[in-house]
Amino acid sequence: MTSDATYLLNILTFLIAAVGMVFLFRRIKISSVLGYLVAGMLIGPHVLRVITDPTETHFLGELGVVFLLFTLGLDLPLQRLQSMKKYVFGLGVPQVVLTGALFTVIGLWAGLSKEIALLVGGAFSLSSTAVVLQLLNDRKELATRFGRVSFAVLLFQDLVVVLLLILATTLGTEKSNIFLELSYAILKAGIALVIIIGLGRFVFRPLYRAVSLSGNSELFMGTTFLVVLGTSFVTEMSGLSMELGAFLAGILLAETEYRHQVEADIQPFRGLLLGVFFMSVGMGINIMVLFNSFSVVLSLLLLMVALKSILIFFISRFNGLRASTSLRTSFLLAGGGEFVFVIFSPSVAQQCLSPDLTDILFLVVTLSMALTPLLAYLGKVCADKFQAQENHSDLKGAFEEIGELKNHVIIAGFGRVGQMLGDLLASRFVPFVALDTDMHRVAEGREKGWPVFFGDAKSVEVLKAVGAENAKAVVITLNQMTSSVRAVMMLRRHFPDLPICVRVKDHKHQDKLIDSGARLVIPETVEPTIQLATSVLHIVGLPPDEIGQLIDSFRRQQWLMNGGK
Repeated sequence: MTSDATYLLNILTFLIAAVGMVFLFRRIKISSVLGYLVAGMLIGPHVLRVITDPTETHFLGELGVVFLLFTLGLDLPLQRLQSMKKYVFGLGVPQVVLTGALFTVIGLWAGLSKEIALLVGGAFSLSSTAVVLQLLNDRKELATRFGRVSFAVLLFQDLVVVLLLILATTLGTEKSNIFLELSYAILKAGIALVIIIGLGRFVFRPLYRAVSLSGNSELFMGTTFLVVLGTSFVTEMSGLSMELGAFLAGILLAETEYRHQVEADIQPFRGLLLGVFFMSVGMGINIMVLFNSFSVVLSLLLLMVALKSILIFFISRFNGLRASTSLRTSFLLAGGGEFVFVIFSPSVAQQCLSPDLTDILFLVVTLSMALTPLLAYLGKVCADKFQAQENHSDLKGAFEEIGELKNHVIIAGFGRVGQMLGDLLASRFVPFVALDTDMHRVAEGREKGWPVFFGDAKSVEVLKAVGAENAKAVVITLNQMTSSVRAVMMLRRHFPDLPICVRVKDHKHQDKLIDSGARLVIPETVEPTIQLATSVLHIVGLPPDEIGQLIDSFRRQQWLMNGGK
């Protein structure tokens, strides 16, 4: 077989294994990351031996990691960090420091050098962002108390990844003091950040503005690739990693108006390249290690899960979280994370770790990621025993849970519409608090972990208790029109700058609500009517473009009629 045919066969094998395993894993609601790892393991040199040289795919895999770090930076705008800073730093910092220090000590006891032990300890302190967020998304638990706390800790862990990547670049070089070298690397990273910020302000932002005005989507996508690879090249030439440059570029663009379009453009490429990376990692995992060193793998797995869950539980309790929230958070974050494979990339692993140790570490992390759904279920079972007792306690004390919130949304009325709105906000990581005077709805919502509280939205004291002074908006979905009008008037009197949106059943009280101070009033019949009209227009044969224009025009008219600006 010719070399070209062999290369094509390897690509086909990659695609068949990836599509098959990822499809299977997604059907059983397990992270696609694990699907890629298992697919690579199956076709790799240790199982079926379809592909015997995994290094052929390393370049594409490294590009996948570059785009992973870029999108990670896009997901870390300063506003998000500020809105959750109490737990990003108050819980994330001690979790990473204590867990990393504990595993570093264990590494030193096992005979590792201080540099390798520090890197291994830091890597084991991380949890799987991909697996945990997918679980929270699938179970609609992102807006729950433990979901927001877990997400905050993951945000800080993602920041630590950058520090560990800097540390990894210092390994294998001649150095007298690892901490001195690390400090020097961080200084270089700071200089690179200043350069990239300067480029962003004086080059990237004007460039994106010009490209967006051209209306050419291919040119916009090409500009994004230029920014990602260009900043990666700058940091690589500075003696740092390509991944760090991509991360800094992501943070830079996260503060611009082009962030969402950039993220949408690179998502397919990033997913494909990242899949190649995880498959190449999977090909390097020797499944025989599980049988040959079963006791070692099992001991390390139990040790990691037990120590991380215990530490996270007590740190959460120290930060004032309830026992049920602390339990669910600790079990959810007890496993390892995919960034271990990034930090211990093949080039780094060859310099600082023996092949046997690398195989064991990778296998332990992979198994812990696979066990994350089970750990989350065990956390829920344990937390339910505390939840029943906590739900009967004074809800007045529960208001302390939301004292740290800023730029959140207050939902007055948590019926059908309020719950749908909560789902939508949670899917975009927008924090919210819900109020209702129906104790059945409150109890039902709190049993599911939602931030729902008993309280009258017409009371200024209740609104202050849920942080109306720091809120981004209030959405009123009350059934009684008189209650909605009184709530709007109270809010406008005591919180004049707070935007108020109201859902009403018809147009009857629309003018009165707008005169009372509501910024936006949406009749409940508008969107169902739009959906019905769209279907009818499709049936009668109008072109899709014409239907889109008609619907957009109608929606704009309704927006203006209902107080939109």
